[in-house]
Amino acid sequence: MNKIIKKIFIFLTTIIILGGCGYSPVYKDLKNISFIINISEINGDREINNRIKSNLLNYMNNSISKDKVYNLGINSKYNKNIIAKDTTGAATEYKIIIEIKFKIKSLETFKEIKYIETFNMQSNSDKIEEKDYEESIKDSLTNIISRKLILQLSQMK
Repeated sequence: MNKIIKKIFIFLTTIIILGGCGYSPVYKDLKNISFIINISEINGDREINNRIKSNLLNYMNNSISKDKVYNLGINSKYNKNIIAKDTTGAATEYKIIIEIKFKIKSLETFKEIKYIETFNMQSNSDKIEEKDYEESIKDSLTNIISRKLILQLSQMK
């Protein structure tokens, strides 16, 4: 009986301590965003730009009236560099680098933001599978950059 009371006490104490620590998820308010994004200028890698545009589609062309309108300029770069080779000189590891510069304009502000995301990818003997893996990495990295941008825009005043 004493062990059960001790376990209940520890459980309740843990719940009370964790409940009062002030934790709140970073992306919790991204569903209630009150702004519209208009893409005014696009330069750089077309494939990366198309992925960014599709990620931002929910924030574009909204007919619901919103508090702010941000005009966005996008300039992207994609690089795939060899960082390791085997003894025959064939590439065994690549570094994928996606760099995107955003120019954000609104009535009150003008801001330039630059995001760089990298990933080290192992080479694969099956080139089709390697290309598919590279495409999924590009998709993941552009998703990360898009989320960072949306978070940055939601915090701008």
